[in-house]
Amino acid sequence: MPGSVLVVCLSQSWGGLEQVAVADASDVARAGWPVQFLCYEGSLLQEKLANFPEIQVRPIHFVPRNFCDLKLRAEIAQAIRQGVCLIHTHQTSLLGSIVPWLWKYPMVALVASRHIMNDHNKRDLIHQALYSRVDALLVVSEAIRANILETHAIQERKVKVIRLGLDFEKYDLAKVDPLAQRRHWGVDPEAILIGLVGRIDPAKGQATFIKAAAGLVKDGDALSQLKFLVVGEETRGADSQHLEELKAMVRQFRLENSVIFTGYEDNIPQVMSALDMVVMPSRQEAFGLVAIEAMAMQCPVLISRGGSSQEIVGEEEFGLLVRPDDAFDLQRQLRVFLENPEIRFDMGHRARLHVQTWYSRKNRLFNTLNLYERVLRRRMARGWEELSASLPHVKSRRSHDSH
Repeated sequence: MPGSVLVVCLSQSWGGLEQVAVADASDVARAGWPVQFLCYEGSLLQEKLANFPEIQVRPIHFVPRNFCDLKLRAEIAQAIRQGVCLIHTHQTSLLGSIVPWLWKYPMVALVASRHIMNDHNKRDLIHQALYSRVDALLVVSEAIRANILETHAIQERKVKVIRLGLDFEKYDLAKVDPLAQRRHWGVDPEAILIGLVGRIDPAKGQATFIKAAAGLVKDGDALSQLKFLVVGEETRGADSQHLEELKAMVRQFRLENSVIFTGYEDNIPQVMSALDMVVMPSRQEAFGLVAIEAMAMQCPVLISRGGSSQEIVGEEEFGLLVRPDDAFDLQRQLRVFLENPEIRFDMGHRARLHVQTWYSRKNRLFNTLNLYERVLRRRMARGWEELSASLPHVKSRRSHDSH
């Protein structure tokens, strides 16, 4: 390997995107590629990176501008001088401050990851120039790939699907204690536990979840053992009162004995094993990490239609689909599981087998390293051609050889 990889993920939060970026960087580093990680100083992401000694952390204290940021230029130039040969950004919004400084480094490869759908046109001349310097754009699903090709000025061959991956040494049913997790939450072992796991944010659908819970609890004794968990926290430093709004909604519906806000939970495999169902009523679920984490622990999922959801659950073979922002539809689909436990158990079993087949972390690493090697070979060959063409003595020798 001719040099090291610089991973760029500038975020204050710790969600699915950040978890994937760190997991990928750790796997690449353990495979023998030196990895540096550019993040914000003092961020939750930097705190999490402290648990990965194989990754060299490069914290920055400034927020780059969208285009031609000079401070980011200095950071990139220093990283290249220290041996970085490939830059992998997990935010395409940073390309405007990365690409302009790479034209003078033709042998440095540039990979970008796009984790969500795009809803506006990026076929203008500026984006054409930016994406012409990108060697590969990685996405996690065919749905996002189709969206990118429809909205971006990028060659089709450059857009690559590499599915999310889980470590099945960690997502192992034999290594978790669901009853201990329920005791931690104060939930009866016999209760039917429905959870929503993810960042507290209006787009994640927690309000829809609480409205659906209110409708189910109205049924009285038949569903008296139902409990609803909201697992997660608001983005650190965010100016938001959404969590307080959700708690007020719980009080309004008199659900204080039915809805539990757990805050952030770190042991996701054990959390998923303790739940009977996981719901993802997001406005659009392009990513799906929570879904495959639940499915890996044999927990059936209900996920909003659109984005990558159908690729995750198939033709409702591995989970049920619901309309986004529709509490009545979520309530209706939850009843399918509640009234037919055999369907729930069978779907959970099939879901685990499906995830084990298609969402292996080892496969993701293998595909990522193969792509890194391919783009580096092409970039270095192209870089030597450009360098040779710019040197007078090489030009004259070629001219002499041609005669």
